[in-house]
Amino acid sequence: MTVAVDIEIDWNEEDETGLPWTLVDRALTPSKIVPGTYVVAGRGTAVAVAEVVDVDDEGIVHLRPLTGPVSSHTHLLSASA
Repeated sequence: MTVAVDIEIDWNEEDETGLPWTLVDRALTPSKIVPGTYVVAGRGTAVAVAEVVDVDDEGIVHLRPLTGPVSSHTHLLSASA
């Protein structure tokens, strides 16, 4: 199953919140990056469905990745569309 990545993130980048972070301008469609939505995030082979936790005024996005393959969470993606 091939899916488009909504936002690029390095899952090893965590800040003081303990959550991985990235910048909203790394999103394919920045307007889709809204707290409470689920997106496909990652880079290369490290891709997962993640919940957008928050987006601050500087464009920093915190994501909470879900465990398991993207295919097991596609119902969340369609609900967020």
